[in-house]
Amino acid sequence: MKRLSMLPASFKPRILCVSIYDEMSQLVRYSAGQFGVEVDVFNGGIYNSGHIYALEVENRYDVIISQAGTAIAIQQMVKIPVVPIQITATDIVTPLREASERHASLLCITYDSNLSVDIESLAAFARLKNFRQVIYRNEQDFNSIIARLSTVKDVAVVGFGGCVIEKASQYGLPYYLIRSSKDSIHQAVLSARNIVDQHIKERTRSRRLNNIINYSLSGIISVNRDKTVEICNRPAKQMLDLHGKKLVGMDIDAAASPPELKQMLGNGEYTVDKVLPLKGKTLVVNRVPIRVREHDQGTIIVFQELSKIQQIEAQARVQLASKGLVAKYNFSDIIGSKNTLGPVVAEAQRYARSTASILIEGETGSGKELFAQSIHNFSARKKGPFVALNCAALPEHLLESELFGYEEGAFTGARKGGKPGMFELAHRGTLFLDEISEMSLATQVRLLRTLQEKEIFRIGGDRVINIDVRIIAASNRDLYAMAQEGTFRRDLFFRLNILPLQIPPLRKRKEDIPALIAHFIKKNHQSRTDRSPFSFDKEALTTLNAHDWPGNVRELEHILERVFTLYDGNQSFAELLTETMRRHCQRQGMAGPCQPHGDVLQIPRGTLAEMEQFILEASLEEHGGNKKALADALGISRVTVWKKLKELGGDA
Repeated sequence: MKRLSMLPASFKPRILCVSIYDEMSQLVRYSAGQFGVEVDVFNGGIYNSGHIYALEVENRYDVIISQAGTAIAIQQMVKIPVVPIQITATDIVTPLREASERHASLLCITYDSNLSVDIESLAAFARLKNFRQVIYRNEQDFNSIIARLSTVKDVAVVGFGGCVIEKASQYGLPYYLIRSSKDSIHQAVLSARNIVDQHIKERTRSRRLNNIINYSLSGIISVNRDKTVEICNRPAKQMLDLHGKKLVGMDIDAAASPPELKQMLGNGEYTVDKVLPLKGKTLVVNRVPIRVREHDQGTIIVFQELSKIQQIEAQARVQLASKGLVAKYNFSDIIGSKNTLGPVVAEAQRYARSTASILIEGETGSGKELFAQSIHNFSARKKGPFVALNCAALPEHLLESELFGYEEGAFTGARKGGKPGMFELAHRGTLFLDEISEMSLATQVRLLRTLQEKEIFRIGGDRVINIDVRIIAASNRDLYAMAQEGTFRRDLFFRLNILPLQIPPLRKRKEDIPALIAHFIKKNHQSRTDRSPFSFDKEALTTLNAHDWPGNVRELEHILERVFTLYDGNQSFAELLTETMRRHCQRQGMAGPCQPHGDVLQIPRGTLAEMEQFILEASLEEHGGNKKALADALGISRVTVWKKLKELGGDA
C-alpha cells in the first residue's frame, strides 16, 4: 500500500473484478492485498448481469478481471482491457471426471463461447461417455435448462459460477463447479496490476507531453504528410489570433483552412530562425521535417514572437549578474532647498522622461551618482537594471572587458564560458559611467561606436549583440575644456552632452548645511544606539559654514561621522567640532577653516571674480546680512556693495 500512497488519486490503480462465485471473490481480494493494489469486486456473472454492470462503470476503471463466459461477454462490450482468469485443462477435467464417476449422467452448462469447444474436446480426451454439454445465451435459457434437468434421474450439473450453485440447489440437483486455481487468480491480479502500471506510465507521459506542448512559450504545430494538423498548442493559437477555432484535424490545403497555417508551413523544408512577418507581428520560425526511411511523414513547426525573445534575452542578461544592478535612491533622497537644488532637481526630472544621454558635471562628493540613480528611478526604465561603473577604478584593458564583456579564451585568465559586459547587463536599463574623463582615447572610440550603432561585440567574439541602454555619464573635470585640449574626444563629448546637468558645490549652497546635518544625525542614530545624544548649536554651525568644503557633501559627512564617534558628552560639541576641523584642515594642507569672527579670512584659491565673491559673501554673513555694516567694514559705499553683489550674482 505504500507504493500507492505516493500516487495522485487520479493515478491510483482502478481495477474491477466481476466475480462469478464467492471463493473467487475471496481469492481476488487476498491477491490484491499481496500486491498492494485496490480491487473493487462485483459478485455476479452473466446470470446476474455482471457484464452489463461492467459496461455501465467502464469509465471508472483501467482494467477488468473476470472468468469464463463472463470475461468473454465483457470483452465484447467494453473498450478497456479485460484480463480473463485462466482455466486450465485440469481445472475443467477434474470436476467433470468426479461428476461422471458418481452419477449416471452429467450435463455441462456453458455460456455460448469458444470455451464450449475446449470443454467438448477435453471430455472426449478423458473418455467421459456419460458427458453432455448444453449452451445457453441468456438467463431464460439457463433457467429453462435447469428446470428440464429436474425431471431427469441421477444427473449432475457441471458449470461455472454462482448461478449453477444457486439454481441447482433450488431444484435439488447435484452440482460440480469448474474453478480456476489459486495460482491462476493470483496471476490474473498481477497481470491487471501490470496493465494499470503501464497505463499510469502512459498517462504520465501523455500529461507531461501535453504540458510541454501547451505551457511552452513557443507555438507548436505538427502536420502529417497529408497536411492535416495533428497538434496545435495554445501559444500557437494566441500568436496566430486563432482563438476558439478547432484546428486539429483540419486540412491545411482546404478552402476553410486559415491562411496563417499555410504561411507557417511554407514548403515544409528544414528552416532555422526564419523571420516571418505575420498579422502585424514578427515571428521567428523553425521547421523540422519528419522523415522515416527517407520518406516525409510530416512537419513540426516551432515559432515565437521576436519581441518575446528579446524580452527573455533582456531578463536573462540581468539575471546573469543581478546583484548590485538596482538604483537605491530617488529624488526624495536629495537634500537641498528650493533655491539651491530645486531648479537642478526639476531639470533632472525633465531629463528622466527622455532617453537621450545625460552628462552630469560636478565636483567630487557633490552627489552625481545620487542624481543618476534618481533619474533612473524617475524614468520609464525604472524596472530595468541600473549598472554603475567607475572608469577611473580600472586600467584600460580591464575597463574595456568590463564594458563590453568577453568570450571564453579571449585572453589569458578569461572566465570559462565568457562574461557579459556592463552594456549587456544594463540592457533595457541605465548605464552610469562615473569619472568618464579618465577613460582612454582608445576605449572612447569603441564607446562612441556603441552609442551610435546600439550594438556591441564582446572581446574575442564575432557575434553582434543588440543593446538598448540609456547612458548617464559623470565627471568632476571640465570635459569641454578637455575636448578642446584633445585629451577627450570632441565627438564623444557632444554625444554625451545632449542633456547637461550641473551639480552646484556645497560652498555654493551653505544654506543646505543644517538640513544635511539633521539627515546625518538621524542616520547616525539609526546605525548606532550606543552614542551620547548631542545637538548642534549656533557656534558649531558657524564653524561648519566657515569651511570651503572642497570635498563637498561627502567631506561634510565624514567630518560629522568623526565627531559623532569622538563625542562622549563630557565636552562642548562646538569645541570638539572646531578641533576636529582644525586637524582635518591641517591634514589637507590648510591653515584651518575660515573664521568669520577672527581677524583673518582664509580665501580659497580661484579666479579673481571667485575670490572677490567669496570675500563679499563671507563678510556679509559675518555682519548678519547688514549691507551698511559691510560697506563700513570694507570702506566702500553702500551703492558699491550693491553693485558688486549684483555683478557677482549675489542677493542685492
